[in-house]
Amino acid sequence: MVLVRPAMSQILGLKGSLKDGPWSYRICSLVIMTPLYACLLVVVGTVFGRHAYFRHFAVKMFSRFGIPPELMDKEFAKNAKNFRKY
Repeated sequence: MVLVRPAMSQILGLKGSLKDGPWSYRICSLVIMTPLYACLLVVVGTVFGRHAYFRHFAVKMFSRFGIPPELMDKEFAKNAKNFRKY
């Protein structure tokens, strides 16, 4: 939120909040925050030596938006059984 709010207000000219609206702010906020969050998870996970786990988590997150996981990680299906599903 600290990175997204100023960028949305300065670049896109949208002001608001997730609670009070407007809808254009809510949608843009979610569309911008989700990929940024996934990339930040991979970077922090790499720094702390957990790159494979957080990369799998990020690929799974993007796959929920309709992007095929094999497009981002060729061995996603093979490595998926190594990670817990809960």
